[in-house]
Amino acid sequence: MQGYLPSVVLSGAADLLEVLGVQPERVATGADLPELALRSADVPIRGAQVLRFLSLAAEVTQCRNFGLRLAEYQGLAVLGPILVMMHGARTIGEAMDTLAEFYVLHTSMSSVRAVRDEQGMVLTYDLENASGPGEVQAVELGLANGMQYLRSICGAAWQPAVVQFRHSAPADCTMHRRTFGPSLNFDQDRNAIVLDRSTVTRPVTQLRRNAHRVLEAHLRRERAQVEALWTVRTQTMIRALLPFTDSSLNAIARALAISPRSLQRRLSEARTTFDELREQVREDLALKYVQQSNLRLAEISELLGYSQQSAFSRAFKRLRGVTPRQFRAMRHEADLGRSAE
Repeated sequence: MQGYLPSVVLSGAADLLEVLGVQPERVATGADLPELALRSADVPIRGAQVLRFLSLAAEVTQCRNFGLRLAEYQGLAVLGPILVMMHGARTIGEAMDTLAEFYVLHTSMSSVRAVRDEQGMVLTYDLENASGPGEVQAVELGLANGMQYLRSICGAAWQPAVVQFRHSAPADCTMHRRTFGPSLNFDQDRNAIVLDRSTVTRPVTQLRRNAHRVLEAHLRRERAQVEALWTVRTQTMIRALLPFTDSSLNAIARALAISPRSLQRRLSEARTTFDELREQVREDLALKYVQQSNLRLAEISELLGYSQQSAFSRAFKRLRGVTPRQFRAMRHEADLGRSAE
């Protein structure tokens, strides 16, 4: 069911809400989410419902760190068979490569990329075409789950080289530093956990080879169906490259190991074009940066590849009906109104 994901992504939420003194059914109803989704792992739900749920849960419990706390209730089993594959890898670097390759089978709501460099590896996490207050909770939940896996291998005292978030810092970062370590940066151009080389090469305890091979074959058959979704793959790659480097058709095609002409043909078969997808990603990132970060508008304009800030403002106004500056002012007034209630 395209556009849906399994309700396992909200596992543990009902227990956490009850601990915080709130009826789970109340939050589910407010988020237009089936109550069964909080009690069963395989109910089809939409990404927008997940974001509404996380946003409302944080609001009614008055818990800014709801996503971080939810990670403590979910555990590693939320990844299902992908976790088994990861444990079958020889090193943490290979496990992260496996996570990035097969994550689309876990959920189409978000994406993971594992990029190696001379210092080690950058593990980035993004929500796909989703914006709103609940996104901050979802991103922090995703990276906190990643930290759980890494510490299950490296030990509770292990710390990443750095953890980065696009959104601005909360008033109190105590739980964030306990979860992610002292090297924590906000208002960045990506959501990422950065691993040093010694972590990337650290061995992972292997499962039985036969079980691993059988499961790998099964997942690869499923992934072969997903590979046909060139729209998703192209958008994911554009999102990963746009703030950092060349995101032209040639660059994206090269990153996807396909010729530009072949990529254009596949996108045409999906009734879209490269330019349309690139603009969709740019619009989505523009809203994220303006809404969630404290970056200056000139910095956002540069990150998104606009020639001038005025061009960025015009594009944003076409999308939202107001300029980025007006949008931020409206958000600020709304936040003040909620604080006064």
